Amino acid sequence: MCRKKGRVVLVGDVGLNLNRADFYEKELDFFISTSYGPGRYDNHYEEKGLDYPVGYVRWTENRNMAEYLRLLAEDTVKVGPLIASTYSIDQAASAYEALENGADKPLMILLNYPQADESGALLRVVANPTARAAGSGKIRMAVVGAGDFAKAMHLPNLLTLSDIFHVQAIVSRSGSNATAAAKQFSANYATTDYQQVLNDPDVEAVLITTRHNLHASMVLEALKTGKHVLVEKPLCLKQEELDAIKDFYNSNFNAQDATPPILMTGFNRRFSRYARRIYELVEGCTNPMILNYRMNAGYIPLDLWVHTEEGGGRNRGEACHIYDLFTYLTGSRVTVVNAHAINPATGYYGRTDNFVATISFEDGSVATLTYTALGAKEYPKEQLEVFVDGKVLVLDDYKRLAIVGTKVKGIESKVADKGHKEELEAFGSAIQKGGEWPIPLWQQVQATEISFEVEKEL
Repeated sequence: MCRKKGRVVLVGDVGLNLNRADFYEKELDFFISTSYGPGRYDNHYEEKGLDYPVGYVRWTENRNMAEYLRLLAEDTVKVGPLIASTYSIDQAASAYEALENGADKPLMILLNYPQADESGALLRVVANPTARAAGSGKIRMAVVGAGDFAKAMHLPNLLTLSDIFHVQAIVSRSGSNATAAAKQFSANYATTDYQQVLNDPDVEAVLITTRHNLHASMVLEALKTGKHVLVEKPLCLKQEELDAIKDFYNSNFNAQDATPPILMTGFNRRFSRYARRIYELVEGCTNPMILNYRMNAGYIPLDLWVHTEEGGGRNRGEACHIYDLFTYLTGSRVTVVNAHAINPATGYYGRTDNFVATISFEDGSVATLTYTALGAKEYPKEQLEVFVDGKVLVLDDYKRLAIVGTKVKGIESKVADKGHKEELEAFGSAIQKGGEWPIPLWQQVQATEISFEVEKEL
């Protein structure tokens, strides 16, 4: 059927019994079409909205659909003769029965939905009728980003700390997820609109647990409305974002009588009882310390969001925890940051989650972080060794602290204690009682800037 140098296009999933001679004789081109056109199954196109240039490919998935809709509107493509009947959405069961059991099976049946009132505003807030009022003295918190970690860790902890916090609102990109979380955790309302909680005078603080690339802009927006902010690590992903946050405080709160909203990054490890005990033992040490931290981080496929511009990579997204812990234990400013990564022989592993970082501090202490995705998941994830004044402190996976060189006993627990609940308590106490921030701003900035320096070296 093809002319000389013609084109054969396969549409659909069918058997391919191809004969080379049929193609060779006429020099035919053979193409396979994706179901909706170029862009289908491409995460960068479908999920991130990165379009193909017209000069590269004319008929993408979206352009195909746009053209089809145009042809329908002009009645060039005529589907009317194919429509056998139209059912109300309330009669959907009858419509499907007609397709399955009708004597003359129709080619097409339409479901008719009631028309929305276009004059009304789009509903972005759903009240939870089962929620109770916050009560006096409690901090009304909005949780922004109801992902797995927030629902497994932060929201349950907020409920156990009900003497301090009240979950006022849940914000999520998905309305159904926000509504379900609001019911589960007794929030007053659910919304998909971040501005709603920023404009809500009843919301005193926000807990931000979104994708990492959104942290900086959301933090600034909340601070500018006077809300206290607890943001999951990292604080931000770029130096200019960090500069904007520093400028907010430097420009607005230099006066003695000015009381700035509290900003706290979710560096929870410093709040664990293990880190607090180590701090007590090294505070006031005579000599500088050597700190060795090993993080057997586990493998994450390189195409997952953690490694993309949304996550910022594992150095900025997770290793910042350890840079903060080093800052907390030394209480000192950084002088030098060095980092070295492996060069993987295959494309399976990456450079940016297999590295060793060395950090020198003004007090003379030296800290190293070995961060790797090369290890076995059966091996414990984290270990810290502190060498100081004739003592060795060994922290094993936040389950056991061994102390060698002194009669002071160590501590241990059956499950890992990484300080998530304690960080919420510290945040709430700072709001209610005032005084020093749980993490001084300069330390939050320093941990973030260390991650930037390491990233440059990687």
